[in-house]
Amino acid sequence: MLTRRRLLTTVAATAPATLFLPGLAWAGDPDLTTEEGWLARLAAHREDVSAVVDDGAGHRFGHRAATPRPLASTVKVVHLLAYTTAVVSGRLDPDEQVRVGDWDARHPFLGDGPLGAGAHHTALTRLGIPCDEYGVAKDAGQRVPLAKIPEFMIQLSDNSAADYLRARLGDGALRAAAARGGWFAPDVRMFSGETLLLFFPEYGPPPGSPPALRRVAGDALSERFARDLLFRAEVLARILADPPTAEETRDWATRGGSGTATQLAGLHHEIATATDPAAALARGFLGAQFAGDRPPGTDAMLYKGGSLPGNLELGVDLVWPHRRPGTAVLQLVGSTPEDLQRADVLLRLCSDALAVPATLAKLEHALGH
Repeated sequence: MLTRRRLLTTVAATAPATLFLPGLAWAGDPDLTTEEGWLARLAAHREDVSAVVDDGAGHRFGHRAATPRPLASTVKVVHLLAYTTAVVSGRLDPDEQVRVGDWDARHPFLGDGPLGAGAHHTALTRLGIPCDEYGVAKDAGQRVPLAKIPEFMIQLSDNSAADYLRARLGDGALRAAAARGGWFAPDVRMFSGETLLLFFPEYGPPPGSPPALRRVAGDALSERFARDLLFRAEVLARILADPPTAEETRDWATRGGSGTATQLAGLHHEIATATDPAAALARGFLGAQFAGDRPPGTDAMLYKGGSLPGNLELGVDLVWPHRRPGTAVLQLVGSTPEDLQRADVLLRLCSDALAVPATLAKLEHALGH
């Protein structure tokens, strides 16, 4: 049975970048501690929702499914399948001992949670690696097994883990992984680059520029941070002296990598249904969070969520023993801190929609179908 504690712990790790950044309050009445409250919330703001729900038993619907929305950390399923493909092919060895400093090099001090409790800080702490309050290891020469990096990318939503894997694997591997689900040319960027553009907007292209230009600018900042110790010192000084305003943060959140519910659902469905070793290994990472707490009658519950100021996204699959897996993807723009706080209930609503036909019908009706 899915408990609130389990759901809340998992959803809190969707994309902790929001936790140190201010957001807007939403003056809504629905009680978001209940599924009925979330149905009312979604029904009142249908234009802000994109969704694809396929229960694997013949019932599927989409809502604004072709509308590009911010992906936040949900895009990390692309990195994950690229990693597992590389492991299965022998390109990467999960037992390889990775220097922690090379992982830290993709962590620009902040951007993944509150000071002293961010995702990367939590990852190093769980590994028993002493680090400072910014989550930077005190001994950069310590080593960790490579397999821990994708593990924390999924379970803690460590942004630097995704960036490390992208740097190791290359964009070609990520594009090939996404293409397996019919998602061609995914908008994959360095999370560290996007965070650095928040603190150094002068390095970014003018507003209205093509997304490709912003990606190039962010990638360049990420590489500079990874290799230039003087620039790292400049970044820390900027963080301390000139934090972004709430308005700047909200504007920044609209410019990150985007994708559609259809694209994200396609890759989730591919990972959930494919029988090859790479997909099976990816399912192991995505299902570990709920391995002992999955819905009754299922073999696994696969999950990856994400959030940014004003945006909340999730992708969930239920794997059944005697029928096709079900997949639900939901993207919500105009979200609030309260939405994130109660995202565990939204996740439960989506998983219930895959398991209970009546719940799926309620969700479909709430979105006007």
